[in-house]
Amino acid sequence: MILEENTCIEGIERRGRVYYMRIRVPARFAAVEQKKEINRSLKTRDYQEAKAAISLAKHKLLKEWEASLAADKDASTPEAFDAALAMLRETGVPYRTMEELVTGSVNELLDRVQGLERVAASSAKVPALLGALNYPSVKISEMPPIINELRRARLASMNARQIRRWCTKYLKASSNLVAMLGDKPVLEITESDALTCRNKLQTRCDAKEITIDHAEKQLRHMKQLIEAYFERFQIPPSQQNNPFGDVRISKANTGDREDCKKSALPASWVKHHIIDRNGMEGLNDEAQDIAVISAETGCRQAEIIDLPPEDIHLDHEIPHVEIRVVAEGENKRQIKNKASKRTVVLLGAALEAMRRHPEGFPRYRGKEVYSNTVNKYFRKNDLFPVKLDGQNVRFSMGCTRHTFEDRMIAAKMTNEERAYLMGHSIGSVRGRPVYGSEPDLKLRALLQEIVSFPVEGWKPRSINEIRAAMDALLKENGFRVE
Repeated sequence: MILEENTCIEGIERRGRVYYMRIRVPARFAAVEQKKEINRSLKTRDYQEAKAAISLAKHKLLKEWEASLAADKDASTPEAFDAALAMLRETGVPYRTMEELVTGSVNELLDRVQGLERVAASSAKVPALLGALNYPSVKISEMPPIINELRRARLASMNARQIRRWCTKYLKASSNLVAMLGDKPVLEITESDALTCRNKLQTRCDAKEITIDHAEKQLRHMKQLIEAYFERFQIPPSQQNNPFGDVRISKANTGDREDCKKSALPASWVKHHIIDRNGMEGLNDEAQDIAVISAETGCRQAEIIDLPPEDIHLDHEIPHVEIRVVAEGENKRQIKNKASKRTVVLLGAALEAMRRHPEGFPRYRGKEVYSNTVNKYFRKNDLFPVKLDGQNVRFSMGCTRHTFEDRMIAAKMTNEERAYLMGHSIGSVRGRPVYGSEPDLKLRALLQEIVSFPVEGWKPRSINEIRAAMDALLKENGFRVE
């Protein structure tokens, strides 16, 4: 198709043999575009090429007008900042800070200056091209939604309970910061402010109101909120200065970290109340068996609560469950870290409990209520011990995981063997990079047997017998063990 000369159709006009763009400026952009009409050569004599060219040209103009309009309303908003960067990307020019331009190539700086010749002084393209964009003024209270959006992919693979816990930790860090400093813009937080927060948390630690771990976790989450700001607005590393970077809680007045660790329930108590089920009659079946499996395998409660049916393998030669990330579906879940991904063998009481629930625990899966249910029941019925080594201790059902560690230590299992069963980082245990293969299912079963309690109809072999069986298995696989 060839247009008649000086005929304008859909914004395309032919002048001589060349096609031009001729469009009216929409009224909503009048505040940022002085011209009422845009006339610009499309630099082609082919009508089809002109149609493609005008589509791109219109898109770029709209991006620039939107950026200018957003900046005109409030240049410090995230929306204005995003619009300016989007407009710059449309032109194929990367954003550079003024510092980078001044210390970089002279030719690049000159190219950018020359690119402003046909740009209105009020255009958002001017500060964007020259690296003079103002970073948005975002208050502390506005940061939790931003960090959630940045981690949207991670949140997508969490269940409802995990999402609530994730969101709560940053809401709490934000509210604590606001309580201590006021709701100031993130970029106005100073090192003095960070020290103020540290000192207030330190005072609470010294008064035994909170633990060292709790205080350090709060500082870490505060630091992460500021790091999220840097990430969200693409602030170069050279310009990042996180005031919480080197702030730490002093342990001089609060005792060694070991004094603050969670207490382990006595092993005899676990055997009597959990494995033998004395006193648990008032709990529903799912709650009872989650407690049994957690106590007998050393798993975190959430690892058992959230088990999807497809990760429960009761018909296998060695019955076991898989602890892993499930990224999709109604039973999706995250796990604590990479080291937590493991196979957990089921023996004795744990196997019996899992057989009663071959599809898992739908009453509690992905929900928040299990821990409160069992802890409230045990406290209401005075089932938890009151003292440990003469000291008053507030136990919870989660303490059975610490008991499991004590049981492994008592059985003289190595630190590395304990880490395999607990889902801890082997690299951290070794203090060096990890080489070699992990233990296979048969070896894991033998390790699990070392620490398992006997039940009616089954009891573990002696530790010496199990160690001999481990040596025989290793020799069978070609290793020297003598």
